[in-house]
Order: sequence, then C-alpha cells, then structure tokens
Amino acid sequence: MTSSQPILYLNATDLDGLDLGMRDIVDILEQAFRQKAAGNVMMPPKIFFHFGEDRFYSSMVSCCPPLGYAGCKWQSGDPANPARGLPYIQGLYVLNEHATGQMVAIMDAEWLTGRRTAAASALVARHQARQGSTELAILGCGLQGRAHLEALSGEVPGLRRCRAYDIVPDRQAAYVEAMNGRWNGIEVVGAASAEAACRDADIVIPGGPIQENRTPVILPGWIKQGALVVTIDYDSYVTDDCIAAMDLVLTDDRSQIEDARRHEGKFTGVTRIDADNAEMIADGRGLRTTGTQRILAFNLGIALEDVATAAEILRRARETGAGTVLPA
Repeated sequence: MTSSQPILYLNATDLDGLDLGMRDIVDILEQAFRQKAAGNVMMPPKIFFHFGEDRFYSSMVSCCPPLGYAGCKWQSGDPANPARGLPYIQGLYVLNEHATGQMVAIMDAEWLTGRRTAAASALVARHQARQGSTELAILGCGLQGRAHLEALSGEVPGLRRCRAYDIVPDRQAAYVEAMNGRWNGIEVVGAASAEAACRDADIVIPGGPIQENRTPVILPGWIKQGALVVTIDYDSYVTDDCIAAMDLVLTDDRSQIEDARRHEGKFTGVTRIDADNAEMIADGRGLRTTGTQRILAFNLGIALEDVATAAEILRRARETGAGTVLPA
C-alpha cells in the first residue's frame, strides 16, 4: 500500500518566492487549453452564488490526468472588503494527486486567482490583439488591474500607454503612481470616466465587481474599430447593444456561459459564441481576420486554469523546498 504523502501548505509569500512569471503562466494555460481541446479534462460547472447584493461564494473543480492532478478552489469575494483591510477575493486551493486521489497541497487562492486570471486575458491578447496595438484601458484599479498591466505588457510589447479608471478616486491615483512606467515603460494615466478610458483603446479590460443585479454601462460607441475587449467581470458592464455590435464573441468555456445563463441569470444578451479558448488555440476558430474587427472575449475564469497553474506551483515548491509541510 502506498503511504500517505505529506501536505504542503503555501501562503502568498511562499508563492511570491517561486519565480513563476506571468509569461510562464500564459504558456502553462495555452498548453492546458490544448489538453481541453483534446478531451483530456474533466470540469463540472462551477458553483457560484451571491449572498446579498454584492458578496459571492464560489467553488471550482477540475481534473486533468495528463497533468497528474485534480483540484478544487473555494473562495469568496466582497467589494466591501478592501475598506475592511481585507482582499476582495479570499480563499484556498486544494490540489490532489490524480493517481491516488491524495491531497498533496493547499495554497492561497487569492494569489492563484489573481495571477492566472491576468495570464488568461494575456493569452487571449496573444492570439487576438490587433497588430500595432499601443493603447490599453484598465477599468478597476485593484489587484486585477495591476496584474493585467504586467501580463499584457509581456504579450503585447507595443503597448505604450494605459488609461486607468476606478470609481474610487484614491485607488485610481494610487494605481497611477505605482504603475506608471513600471512595466516596459508603459505610461499610466488616470481617466476622468470609464468612457474616457475606453475610447481610443486597442485593448479594454473591464474588471469591476460581479454584482447580483447587473448595471452595464459600456456602449458600442466606446469601442473603436479593431479593439479587443476582455471582460473579467462576466457581462456586468458591457451592455447588450455592445455585445451585439462586436464582430467576434469568444469565451474561455462555452458550458460555463450556458450554466451561468441558466442558474445565475447572466449573459442574457449573448446570442452567439464564435469560439472558446480551446477551439481558438487548438483549431484556429474565431481568430481575427482583419485589423478592423471588434472582438469581445468573456473570460469567466475556469477551474482548468487553476489546476494547471497549481501543478507548476507544486513542482517548483518541491524543487526549492518552499512552504510548510503539514501532517499527512
């Protein structure tokens, strides 16, 4: 009988020390979506529900036998948390060895979610950003706004300016101060409104809180010809008219869009999906064909991205001796 393995606990400080860069994670996710396209992934719909107006709870599970692991993430999100001195997203990720089903690692889910979400957006930009893109719009200046600037600077090397907007002026000002010139010399400036940030942007990242009652504001006229919009907040802020006006509509996973429509009342304005990430990467479906097409990608965040990233985290942690060993 195989003896039980110890469980490795990795907090955010441990994860920071692993030297797992954004470009590394983008490459990891690209290969993971190829596994999905090949039928090598089991991924039930995630559990997602709001408790009250703004706080949500979520559970996401996936197994990828070629990677050798399965995993589950449990987390909550509350836009009121930063005012309490807490992260917007809080949670833990549990990684299991597929061959035996044993739990082998527990790690900070906020770090994992923050990095892989930005890397997933950068993966879409790798394949869909218009050649010659120079202008970026970031809507939401928290953790994701910071991670996305880093991730996109690596995949779209021509970026020269980022217009950032946040409904909290102090948070926007802090973002501009901290991020201006930090990544590839990209100039970061504050925008007076969400519309001002979006207009003239080649890439737009809406990243507001996902609320139970949707209040979309982004109109078709805000999005210029040739722009790529990657939402990380479901359909919270793109209007149905904006969705309908796009030349291509993509997602990271078709089944998750449908599940959110049935069980959460989301995506009622989405009448077509031209491709998901696995189809785009493995089969070339839904790829940009002209420099004038406007492309909208709904990146909901899927469990495959977590397990693929967590598998590499564990490999590096074992190699470097990072983390705290818990009793089996």
